[in-house]
Amino acid sequence: IEGLTVYGGLSSVEQYQNASSISGDAEERVIGFKYAAGGFTIGWQNSEDEQGTTANNTYDNTSYSVTFNVNDDLSIGYSHVESDKEGGNTAEADSLQASYSMGGATISIADVDVENQKYSTAAANDLEATIISLGLAF
Repeated sequence: IEGLTVYGGLSSVEQYQNASSISGDAEERVIGFKYAAGGFTIGWQNSEDEQGTTANNTYDNTSYSVTFNVNDDLSIGYSHVESDKEGGNTAEADSLQASYSMGGATISIADVDVENQKYSTAAANDLEATIISLGLAF
């Protein structure tokens, strides 16, 4: 299918195992796809990260995004990420972005909203930010 990219990967890292903090090897599995048609691009990815520790440190992560190139200079996009920690809460992040290029200059803005950062539901772990950047090519 033209415009479709499918990918996957596995990683395993041997760790010295001791009874106090390390109980196995660190492993990660990833699968995802990206599809581009016209000015639209959508993507989805899922990964599972097992850190091989005695504490609950296994994460199931899912993300998706969509972008649209309005023209050669202007693009807009939306992204969502969820990360479920074994035995814990879910951390989530949403981002809305826009980027405009003119010659060698690019200005970008992103509005980001994060809930349950550090996998904690305390109000202090909900964050909002607006990021503005300017890039110049010489």
